[in-house]
Amino acid sequence: MGQLRFRVRNAESYDPSIWQTAYVSGLEGIPWSSRNRIENDVFILDRAVNESGKLSIVWPTEEYGPLLLSTASLRCQESPYILILELARGTIHRIRGRALDWQRIGLKLPDVFHQTMDRAIESFVDAVLAANDLHRCTPLAQRAIDLTIAAAKPLGRAFISQSLQARHQSEKQLSTLLGVKLTPSAEWSMDAASLLPAINTVHLSMEQGQLEGDNPQDRYGVLDQQLAWARDHSLRVFAGPLLNLQPHAIPRWLYLFNDFESLYDATCKHATQVVERYRGQVHLWTAAAGLNTPNTLGLTDEQILHLAVGVIQSVRRADPKTPVIVTIDAPWAEYLGQKSDGISPLHFADALVRADLGLSGLGLELNLNYWPYGSLPRDLIDLSDLIDHWNILGLPLKSGRFKIAIPHEGKFPPLSTMSPPVVACHSTVWKRFKCCSPRRMFMALSGTSSPIEESTFIRMQA
Repeated sequence: MGQLRFRVRNAESYDPSIWQTAYVSGLEGIPWSSRNRIENDVFILDRAVNESGKLSIVWPTEEYGPLLLSTASLRCQESPYILILELARGTIHRIRGRALDWQRIGLKLPDVFHQTMDRAIESFVDAVLAANDLHRCTPLAQRAIDLTIAAAKPLGRAFISQSLQARHQSEKQLSTLLGVKLTPSAEWSMDAASLLPAINTVHLSMEQGQLEGDNPQDRYGVLDQQLAWARDHSLRVFAGPLLNLQPHAIPRWLYLFNDFESLYDATCKHATQVVERYRGQVHLWTAAAGLNTPNTLGLTDEQILHLAVGVIQSVRRADPKTPVIVTIDAPWAEYLGQKSDGISPLHFADALVRADLGLSGLGLELNLNYWPYGSLPRDLIDLSDLIDHWNILGLPLKSGRFKIAIPHEGKFPPLSTMSPPVVACHSTVWKRFKCCSPRRMFMALSGTSSPIEESTFIRMQA
């Protein structure tokens, strides 16, 4: 058994959630399932494999509050590592490595980045020298982490600024599509109108659970209104997903099917009906979403892939001209660290691409700081690394359906510093107008009913 052990100073003072959501991943970044526990200020992760890996764990930072940090790759050994020291080492390595990569392609690094990183490395060296005294080592390593995260802010801003400047030289107005998802609520038009100066795209939800009822007017009335509104304002329209296996999106009647073939037929029929009704009014179809994460229908991996292929083919037959994409949920695959259910996101997407189904792109759904139905809090460099990682598939990326849990109290990255990397994506869609979920996250972070000012952010990027 591959066991990793880490010494922690005053482990009981940390939010217990951070120990349970921590995971170890290999070279591909795919987490291994592990059993996590704390024993006498030692954090222990038990895995079925004995391979080296890097630990990823939500950790407090001065700049942003709780943030996912990672160690460098560590081998299994009898003596425990010092957790905060390894997190400092891994964070410095990650940020410096990214800075060097960007510098090689022509990025001019700001002076403040070099100055802050020099202080971070100096503090890290002091922490290493004090490794035998955990009380002295801990604050020094924490300072190294905080300084490195602080240095990442001007680094990310420099990359965005210089990349956008380069794009503006070749195109007067950016071709990136920026939009929001319209909900079927009664007040959708009031919310949407307030965002008009900032968007050029809207995303309409067409899930099975939403489009229920015998009367077509009851089923499609709001969608017809939203499409007319988008057409009147010359907005591009994304629509879907037509299949979504996330718990909140599955209609109750879908659980009544006792055999897979009936479920498959009903799903493909729904996709065909919707696409035929709105053919020519939609600029991009999202065929499916949420298929790679654990499902509550008890479907096997093969059945899920079969469903995805069936829905994509149904859309292509009903509307051969409009582009079709599939959205990948939780693209960092953090759910695999908790249980073995679910499919590796990259492997799932790769299987669909290799099937040559006519996919025009991929969507990445990033519900940041939502757990367990989303992703852990990440910084801008992590987002950039994710986009680069997914670009290996060679398809355009729809970075989106962004949803960020904004804390009511405590610190969390403001939208201006957590901006999605539009310079690397063809489109970005915000999932909600408002963040109204009271879902608790880490260390007193909670949802808020205050509006999220995405329009201000999007206008800055455009």
